[in-house]
Amino acid sequence: MRIAHISDFHLRHHLPGTSLVAKRQSRQMPALLRQAIAQINALQPDLLAITGDLVDYPLHALDDPATLAQGDQDLLLIREIIDEATCPVAYLYGNHDHPARYRTLFADQPSDRPIGDYRLLTFLDDEVRDNTAERLDASRQLFDAALTDTDPRPQIHLQHYMIFPEHNEGYPHNYREAKDLQKAIAASRKVRLSLSGHFHHGADLQLQDGAWYATARAFCEAPHPFRIYDLDGASAKQNEYYIEPSPESE
Repeated sequence: MRIAHISDFHLRHHLPGTSLVAKRQSRQMPALLRQAIAQINALQPDLLAITGDLVDYPLHALDDPATLAQGDQDLLLIREIIDEATCPVAYLYGNHDHPARYRTLFADQPSDRPIGDYRLLTFLDDEVRDNTAERLDASRQLFDAALTDTDPRPQIHLQHYMIFPEHNEGYPHNYREAKDLQKAIAASRKVRLSLSGHFHHGADLQLQDGAWYATARAFCEAPHPFRIYDLDGASAKQNEYYIEPSPESE
């Protein structure tokens, strides 16, 4: 099983301006995403995982009608670009997206589906208090049920926020109950791979208590990375690719 992973576009095209963080190149995203999809297609993955922060909503104007309309146009632009992918695509939203508008425009996205011999689960979670995410309600019910039912297929989990490792320096990137989620995953022995976004520095693929965890680096920041993971039985490998050469290779 080969999985492409790309995250945190913070795109603005119809939305005015750019991210408040200058290194997030919001307005370059449409062109760079098109290049990324072409490169990803050449690598022939079985799945493309997109783990949130699709657009960069001005958070002070989340419910402004004009902003909502512009944001919808940007979400549809992303779908238009990503539709060029030659493999199945799994999306989810992040803390810079508008959850209600995502749920409307991406209503066709299943939370539980087969991908080859794997079971793919997508968790839509939110920051609840103090900018810290929690897995609640339907999302937690899906998580608990998947880890305890009789389905024998190995699972791949996608979420925006981090479960492992811990990276809360300066900002809470992990779930409030991250340790409990990790313990449940370990006890189940069902999860082969768990992928996140949100933490822009990323975290390399690593094995913890029988499950592989990885967090993509932010695509909106140079050198605009995406990853390929190859799963083979209990083993997993990671390769990272760039839309422009990394500084280390120059």
